[in-house]
Amino acid sequence: MELLIVLAKIFAGLALLLFSISQLSNTLKKIAGGRLRNILQTTTNNPFKGMFTGAAVTFLVQSSSVTVLLLIGLVNAGIMSLRQAVCIILGSGVGTTITAQVVAFKLKVAFYPLIAAGFVLKIISRKENYKNTGDIIFGLGLIFLAMAIMSDGSKPLKDYPFFIETIRLLGVYPLWGIFLGAVFTAITSSSSATTSLVIAMSMEGIMPLHSGIALIIGANVGTCVLELVATIGTNSAAKRTGLAQFMVNLVGAVIFYPFLGHFTQLVAATGSEVPRLLANAHTIFNVTVSLLFIPFVGWFVLVLEKMIPEHGRPEIGRIGILDEKFLAVPPMALYEAEQEVNRMASIAEEMLLNARKAFFDHDLKAYTIVKENEKGVDVINERLNIYLGKISTFMLSEKDSDKKRVFVHAITDIERIADLAENLAEYSRQKEIVFSDQAMRELEKVFDNAVLTYGVAVKSLKRNMKSIAKDVSHLELKADEFELNLRAKYLLLREDDHVKPRVDALYPSVLQELERICDHANNVADYVLKM
Repeated sequence: MELLIVLAKIFAGLALLLFSISQLSNTLKKIAGGRLRNILQTTTNNPFKGMFTGAAVTFLVQSSSVTVLLLIGLVNAGIMSLRQAVCIILGSGVGTTITAQVVAFKLKVAFYPLIAAGFVLKIISRKENYKNTGDIIFGLGLIFLAMAIMSDGSKPLKDYPFFIETIRLLGVYPLWGIFLGAVFTAITSSSSATTSLVIAMSMEGIMPLHSGIALIIGANVGTCVLELVATIGTNSAAKRTGLAQFMVNLVGAVIFYPFLGHFTQLVAATGSEVPRLLANAHTIFNVTVSLLFIPFVGWFVLVLEKMIPEHGRPEIGRIGILDEKFLAVPPMALYEAEQEVNRMASIAEEMLLNARKAFFDHDLKAYTIVKENEKGVDVINERLNIYLGKISTFMLSEKDSDKKRVFVHAITDIERIADLAENLAEYSRQKEIVFSDQAMRELEKVFDNAVLTYGVAVKSLKRNMKSIAKDVSHLELKADEFELNLRAKYLLLREDDHVKPRVDALYPSVLQELERICDHANNVADYVLKM
């Protein structure tokens, strides 16, 4: 019964640790926002710059797995090359060592003021920046509390000779230690959790250095399982990206394995306390492996290409397709959604221009383009509604949350504008209806105003410029005046008995469709003004 209580304490501390790291990660992602994508995309083929980028991004998202998931998405979309991704992967392992170095500090009861200060700052602050700072301090406090719980829970294990002997044998037979560390990490999906647990147990003298090192090396291998699963259904380049991290960590473990005794002696010379020595071992292992791979990045990429060859023609990244892998970092997912919203808006704008050609010039090709594009807009609208619904608002900044709400509403108006463009193109196919020359001249002015109004609204949305959005309301008012004046004029003409019933019969309907386009464009501009 006592053993069950001990294990419950350890795993409760582990659960709190996983939660704390997750919360800290969410806050850092929120602060970093869409800049993560820019950081990743601006990385060149310079391996050292790639390493630095990988370490920085991994620290921000608090997970090498999340970093590699983002890389898989970018490579799958054709936005990043495999060589760039490999360089960043070499740094992602280094980024995970920062957490280990932090938790190795024996802060005793220092987590109490951290938790209290973080909570108070979060509650009393009105500015988002201060709230985020409070969240970071609070998260760090919870991490140290979790370490204290695991350390305290591990203390009674000293009285269980079987357990102590088992832990000791993991150092004597390090292959079992590496295997156990890999399995445990694959289950928790967090090498930081495994490393932190090992360090916590070493604080009570339960985990010797040689056994802890074997478990930590295994943790580096086990963290790759999630990425390998995530490559299912992706193109060849993305599969190679997922395999790259596994190969780096596996080759690193194979290289270090024959020299674990010497490595342990080297690490022992870097300090006096086992928790700090284990953190140092984690850092030295990852930095060394990354530096060993740097001169051979080109060859490594060739090996990956040989292991996963192209089938048939080279696969082209599916740019414009929303990738759910980016949902792991909501600000990046929102950026992906924004690109798709802008693409949808541009397609609708092109539809309006082609609808104008079809209506006034009876251009059959323009009519066909409108019909095809309308189907595409419907598909994009459906996908965006689903994707935006999956983006966690809780993990977005206030500004990004507002932007998400704008996109949710804007795509509805854009989709309706696309429908109206299709309706206008359909009028050109009504052979039994004839428009008089005067009506066509008047409708041309109204049509041009509608196209201009929507074009300005799209421009304000893409650039997020409120100054441009304000101009839309003036154009929309002009459209209302056009519609009222021309409708009144039309009613007076209808009273003339000489006018044939079939001439200009659809004139009011066309006016109404154009006026509705301006209304929806004005809605889009209003959303921009509220961002």
